[in-house]
Amino acid sequence: MSDSSLILLYDPAFDDMDAEGCPGFGYVLLFSEEHSEQYQSGDNPPFPAVSMLFTDHADGSISGDLLGWAHLDAPIFQSFPLGQFFQLMEQAAQVAINAYRQVGQVPDRLIAELMPDEDLIQFDVQFGQLELSDADAEQQLAKQMMAGRPYLDS
Repeated sequence: MSDSSLILLYDPAFDDMDAEGCPGFGYVLLFSEEHSEQYQSGDNPPFPAVSMLFTDHADGSISGDLLGWAHLDAPIFQSFPLGQFFQLMEQAAQVAINAYRQVGQVPDRLIAELMPDEDLIQFDVQFGQLELSDADAEQQLAKQMMAGRPYLDS
């Protein structure tokens, strides 16, 4: 993993619902693979982290909300531009919710690769155990993924 990669782990401890009963999925942004291996669900980690809630609203909109920061005085927060963070949160919410809409499961991990030359963020969507409802669903998902950008709204 390169220095420009960030890890978002799904943490059901932060799951919630909006006022209309629509699902919100908790994610924690971590800044290293080592920290992702040490993270304990629902705990305040001993390393820099950001908790977020991604909500799939009844009107079809998607939102990303900041829940909290751990170790805000850490050097990574001084060097990580706030605008880039909000762009990451917004795009990660789109990717996670659209993946959920497509397969009916919340991705366990999102690996965000910052592409500074192009001002883009590329996501690797990972499911711990993807259980599709029928045999054809796996082939359809593979075709969508090969067609490119299956999770992003147009």
